[in-house]
Amino acid sequence: MSAYYDLFESPDVQNTGKPQPLYARFIPKGTMGQEEFIDRVHRFTGISHSLLQGAMQAFTDELRDALANGWTVEFGDLGYFTPSLSSRRVMDKKEIRSASVSLRGLNFRLSKQFFRELNEKITFERRPAQEASSDVSGTLSKEECLKLLQEYLQKYPCINRTQYSQLTGRSRKRAIVELNAFIQEGVLAKHGMGKAVVYIMGVRKTLPRH
Repeated sequence: MSAYYDLFESPDVQNTGKPQPLYARFIPKGTMGQEEFIDRVHRFTGISHSLLQGAMQAFTDELRDALANGWTVEFGDLGYFTPSLSSRRVMDKKEIRSASVSLRGLNFRLSKQFFRELNEKITFERRPAQEASSDVSGTLSKEECLKLLQEYLQKYPCINRTQYSQLTGRSRKRAIVELNAFIQEGVLAKHGMGKAVVYIMGVRKTLPRH
């Protein structure tokens, strides 16, 4: 089986109104949950579900504790995890104290071996037209959409509603609702009016817990 990709137009940063170059982006078929993942490993190895679940929990707990104690952690052949930090910007080191530094997220660096093995296995095909024309918004969670949005905004300075719909598969109505929610939650900021509205990264990097 192949992984899906689709082609998307790069943002018109200069507002030229001209067609922009296309770039390929990975299109997920959905999200494989922990239970399904463990079941696949069980069927391949014969190791019981309970042992696999216990081992996964133990790995997760130890990874969390090692990161909390200031280590970069090599996770098998997969790669390396390192905490990323957030703080206000200052000109003088004395203006920052430890209490004002917070965890922003995790940086992950893929190992060369895993990349090589994955690159040998993975093949790509264009997403079928019938799937591209349907509303796939149900296949992505809000958190997954935020991750795609953040990756996009690391490459480009802003995004508009149409580009967000293309990026996530959201309908026009749902895209507007979701973008407004991101603004209220502080992960996005809005600039411009009417058809010229664009969105940039806000202060928060993650969704607040409810």
